[in-house]
Amino acid sequence: IQTRGLVLVRISENMPEGPEIRRAADRISKRIVGLDLESIRFHYPPLMEFQEVIGRSQVESVTTRGKAMLIRFDCDLTMYSHNQLYGRWTVNRRSTNLAWGRALRAEFLTENFAVRLWSATDVEIIPSQQEESHPFVSKLGPDILDEACTPDLIMEMFDDKRNRNRQAATLMLDQSFIAGLGNYLRSEILHQSGIHPSAKPRQLTNDQLQAWSERTKALSMMSYMTGGFTVPQEVAEEGKIRGERRRSYRHAAFCRNGLPCHTCGTEIARRRVGGRRLDFCPSCQKMPT
Repeated sequence: IQTRGLVLVRISENMPEGPEIRRAADRISKRIVGLDLESIRFHYPPLMEFQEVIGRSQVESVTTRGKAMLIRFDCDLTMYSHNQLYGRWTVNRRSTNLAWGRALRAEFLTENFAVRLWSATDVEIIPSQQEESHPFVSKLGPDILDEACTPDLIMEMFDDKRNRNRQAATLMLDQSFIAGLGNYLRSEILHQSGIHPSAKPRQLTNDQLQAWSERTKALSMMSYMTGGFTVPQEVAEEGKIRGERRRSYRHAAFCRNGLPCHTCGTEIARRRVGGRRLDFCPSCQKMPT
């Protein structure tokens, strides 16, 4: 891809998680919300029947629910999109040459900038008043980046009978539990909370649950603010100096399998849970007895 003048709105090497999608929404908002756009064009057949009405519309807001993005128009329609593994948003100057083989789905053009969605297949136009009843949105739990999703709320959710007997590694990826968490945040939150991946909320002490709740919120916000880092800047810099790859030095556990734990020096281990990688410290994350 020709990257001069390009902002590729994706930070994680995996499926984008809540922080990445929220940062993408922030960047896109600056370029298209409330502006008289030169054009809005759809290149994906399921969207094309709305081309005429949305082409005359203005973007009112760009927001997120977990890993989904919602672009609302003043014609009372909303463009719902979920990047999944292959979707990408780009924000770049119109003069930038994008030399890649991705399929263009939607394009928003201003005088100087282009906002584009590529390759996503989970994209549709829905009435704005029906957002909450959308099949994906309606099943979401609290969004981890929203102010209302506090550590106290997460504590209450751990005590819910639907969650008390579920393994941590499974619970953390359930978007009906908390929306926006994904693979790297799961590893990081459990590691920095000292929670074993197989532990269940009912097996843990109140202090352990409190640590888990607080780190869930704090690390998600840190990732959002820093562009995907879940360790302090000085820790990341030390890892970089040691020659670690970026995907390793920006985390404490995720993609650090085979490297020493920052806390105790034990080698970070990897396991597969539901076909997805999870990295943890066997010493810091003991199974409760």
